Amino acid sequence: SFEEAALGCEKQITLHGSDGHASTLSVRIPAGMEDGKKLRLRGKGTPGPGGHAGDLYLLVHVAGKSGFERKGQDIYVTVKVPFTTAILGGEIKAPTLYGNVMCKIPAGTQSAAKIRLKGKGIPGLKDPSRRGDQYIVVQIEVPSAISPEQRELLRQFEALGKKTSCNGHAA
Repeated sequence: SFEEAALGCEKQITLHGSDGHASTLSVRIPAGMEDGKKLRLRGKGTPGPGGHAGDLYLLVHVAGKSGFERKGQDIYVTVKVPFTTAILGGEIKAPTLYGNVMCKIPAGTQSAAKIRLKGKGIPGLKDPSRRGDQYIVVQIEVPSAISPEQRELLRQFEALGKKTSCNGHAA
């Protein structure tokens, strides 16, 4: 799974030999494993001409995780933010591999803005103590239905915005 590859795990695999016997092996998947990488299991392969067992190579396939996108050691997660929070600022709950965290949304945040959560990404395959980052990609959520009072307040807000010129002075 996405989490098992990112955080590391132990998996049981069953091998069927040419003699019909099945054997089960415990395989440690290191933290930071990527899709398409190979794991080498020394001495677990088929015996060669000298009678010694060769190495077994496992090709790792990592399942995706809905809402999460991996780019190297970094993770990208799109989170819907209410338009009022984007305008006024506030906090939202954001999912990470390590559990939900509260994420500050600065006032005036635009759609597609990226907020960095340092160290919340994938551990390094060679150095698990060095984690990537997670980026929260903001998707502004606009309500599909509003009350007549809300509509009137938004019209007033729009009218106030039109009274201000481009340089910030009142018209």
